[in-house]
Amino acid sequence: MNEAELSGEPVHRVPSGSAGLDTVLNGGWLHGGTYMVTGAPGTGKTILGNQLCFSHVASGGRAVFVTMLSESHGRMMTHLRQMDFFQREVIGQKLHYVSGYATLKAEGLDGLSKLLYRAVREHQASVLVVDGLLAVQESAGGMLPLREFLHALGVHNALAGCTTLVLTNRQENASDPQFAMVDGVLRLDLQLEGLRAVRTLEVSKLRGGPQLTGRHTFDISTRGITVHPRIESLYPDLPRMAPDSGKRFAFGVPRLDAMLQGGMPAHSSTLLFGSPGSGKTLLGLHFLAAGVRAGETGLYFGFMETSPRLQAKALGVGQNLDAWVEQGKLLLETRAAVEILPDAMVHELLALVKRHGVRRLVLDGLESLAKETLPPRRVPGFLTALLNELRSLGVTSLLTHQSNVLFGPRLEARLEGVEAIVDNIIFLRYVELRSQLYRMLSILKMRESDYEPALREFSISTQGIDVAETFESAEAILTGQARPLEPRRTPAPRNQQAGRKKPAPRTPPKRRSRA
Repeated sequence: MNEAELSGEPVHRVPSGSAGLDTVLNGGWLHGGTYMVTGAPGTGKTILGNQLCFSHVASGGRAVFVTMLSESHGRMMTHLRQMDFFQREVIGQKLHYVSGYATLKAEGLDGLSKLLYRAVREHQASVLVVDGLLAVQESAGGMLPLREFLHALGVHNALAGCTTLVLTNRQENASDPQFAMVDGVLRLDLQLEGLRAVRTLEVSKLRGGPQLTGRHTFDISTRGITVHPRIESLYPDLPRMAPDSGKRFAFGVPRLDAMLQGGMPAHSSTLLFGSPGSGKTLLGLHFLAAGVRAGETGLYFGFMETSPRLQAKALGVGQNLDAWVEQGKLLLETRAAVEILPDAMVHELLALVKRHGVRRLVLDGLESLAKETLPPRRVPGFLTALLNELRSLGVTSLLTHQSNVLFGPRLEARLEGVEAIVDNIIFLRYVELRSQLYRMLSILKMRESDYEPALREFSISTQGIDVAETFESAEAILTGQARPLEPRRTPAPRNQQAGRKKPAPRTPPKRRSRA
């Protein structure tokens, strides 16, 4: 235990070079600690070690990177040049690359230990990365010499104030004695999910404080390694805000807002559930436009419609969004739903919300975010964490979700259990009546709020969305099912046709929801 720990002072941590990994590590690597990074070839160990070195040097530190592999430093530099963190001018000045393989082969573990101690001392390094522990293990000839080597390295560098990363190939046995000699173990993995390869990491051991347990996804790009902490572990608490029925967020569609007693309760979440083409996206744009008119910044975050297409679609129904988009009052963000990492997408979404002070959000395409990329068992916790954090940020959210059923009154969702997570549900569907299709909407659920449960016809025109007060055929609309045409009959005389009366429309009574 060092002096800081004994005195109760805050323990100094060394940033890893990846903000997401620092979050998982509760701030970074412990100053003076020794850590083992394991993983099969190609999982990103060498990039992670170099990213730590360059990041540490950029913040004023000094680092040494020791290779035990056959790859030359020149070839390594060729690969690293494409990384954003690479800075050629610091190499040989504050960052030094040393080859230890020849020393290990000629002098064994004792010679390698002396080389490492000398490199740390001569270069005044506060970070040391040793890449290729497997070669050291093979040279040791047994587990005891390897354990003694790791123990001595850890003790020496702790006294020198040098944080050490030892990179090695994956070890299948988690109880391997070498893991007991280090302060932490980080496992990198590359696994197939269908035809897609997903990179994950897990901190299986970390002395000196808590960490975000479980697996977290990461990717490798020109930015280096970017870690996306699992949002269930990052936002496990209940939201700090509750839905406020005293303040309403209207859609700007008068009769729909009347059915909702003025709009959606503030800070609530609403599932806009319906058939393809039933008007979910357009209703979401109406919701955002009404918010901008009320002085509330809105964000559209979807996976299909591009910004120009959304603006053209809105203009076709009487909603000109162009000026609001240019002024930054309305953000239109679209991401391709191809090879996406759901945690990465959520972190980007929350960053936009915080940066722009968003108060209304339309997440268009819940199935693209969750169903295609998440295991079914993870979906409820994932969505709960997302909605809780949005509510804590003071956001009133509208999530669109596509039904499996094109016609009829059944609710068959692609994501099971979503209806229990959200606060409110609005159901859009098609109904066939006399060989024509009509759009219908109904409010199925509103927590802690009155609402009108009537099934209403609505239309979409160049003037926008209009909800009718009555419906044309009570029987067909209330059942929501198609019915076969009756056999052709001889037309009745005109005087008899004129005497027929249409059935009076039926208006369902108002009902109070259950809390």
